[in-house]
Amino acid sequence: MDRLIDPRPARRKRIIAIGCIGGVLLLLVFFWAGSFTTSRVRVEEAKVTIGTVQRGLFKEFIPVTGTVQPIQTVFLDALEGGTVKHRFVEDGHMVKAGEPIIELSNPQLHMDAINREAQLLDQQNNLRNTRLAMDQQTTRLRDELLNLDKELKRLERDQRVDDRLVQDSLLARNTYLSNQENLQYMKEKRKLVAANVRSDSLFRQSQLGSITNNLALIDQNLAFLRENLQNLVIKAPIDGQLSGLNVELGQTKQRGERIAQIDVLESFKVRARIPEHYVSRVSIGLQGTFTHAGQEHAIEVFKVYPEVSNGEFDVDLRFVGDKPDVRRGQTFQVRLQLSEDMEAVMLPRGPFFQDTGGQWVYAVDADGKAVKRDVKLGRQNPDMYEVLEGLAPGDRVVTSRYAAFNNADELLIE
Repeated sequence: MDRLIDPRPARRKRIIAIGCIGGVLLLLVFFWAGSFTTSRVRVEEAKVTIGTVQRGLFKEFIPVTGTVQPIQTVFLDALEGGTVKHRFVEDGHMVKAGEPIIELSNPQLHMDAINREAQLLDQQNNLRNTRLAMDQQTTRLRDELLNLDKELKRLERDQRVDDRLVQDSLLARNTYLSNQENLQYMKEKRKLVAANVRSDSLFRQSQLGSITNNLALIDQNLAFLRENLQNLVIKAPIDGQLSGLNVELGQTKQRGERIAQIDVLESFKVRARIPEHYVSRVSIGLQGTFTHAGQEHAIEVFKVYPEVSNGEFDVDLRFVGDKPDVRRGQTFQVRLQLSEDMEAVMLPRGPFFQDTGGQWVYAVDADGKAVKRDVKLGRQNPDMYEVLEGLAPGDRVVTSRYAAFNNADELLIE
């Protein structure tokens, strides 16, 4: 038997499907319409900063803080440890080279020096005795050779007489032969002694060089010992002002401990710390300027320290031209120029860079409306950005913070 089918469930499914498709279409229309909608923000003119793009000489420089220091500083360390025995000058006084500053007492060092000096003197005496014995040996051999030469001359003279006597049968044959044997013996003996003299001369020549060198070395060691004792008296190596001297009588100082320093005050330099990412761009001869007493002075880098600490490195700068009247410890704001001045389009610096990274700006038109504009910025200094693309001289740009504008497309400045 046939059954009547209720059409309502199918109708409901079709209605739901049509409703879903309609909702999706509405959403698409909404987003499509929104893409053509411009977001605007009204802002009071007093609450924004506007800068004008201009063309001029771009000076690429970095501001660094420099501190005036003496042109030369020599540190005084204790070369030998000891107890402070005398203090000859006070801190802050001017001293001359060679002038004693403090004297230390070290009895153990004196005792060690005396013992070592006695050993060296004993070695010195032994070497001198050895050289004296060699000289005496050489003298004895040469004296023996001289005596043999004298004896040979006598025997040779007697031999000539014996030759005539034996021919006239006035000398016994046995005596004649005995005299000949004695002459031959003396000749052989002279050869032996002459060989000994030559050997002694060669040996003496080699040994004398060694003995002389050893004696010279002992003299150097003795001088070092005496100089080492003199190190207990700490003297000024140069003329200058003594500073940092903080010692009291009876105080113990260890070897290598810092005693004081001497500053040469005839001239000054400026020590500055620079961020490490400029290390490849800072070199000797780099120029800079600073203002002192209302006048601008020139300064240049003459020493770069390669060590980096806490993300910074040090440079020393000297005054160029007229030297200002400065004092030790003064600080200056130095404008260190990194490159030559170049013609460029420039935009005044502002905090907008923190919000956009320099990728875009709000450019203000004649009606007071500011519109987003893509830009490309290059170098920068504390006052200006170099504009590479997107802006022209005369354009006006909002340079204050953009965070409050919620990334709006336009600003209506009232």
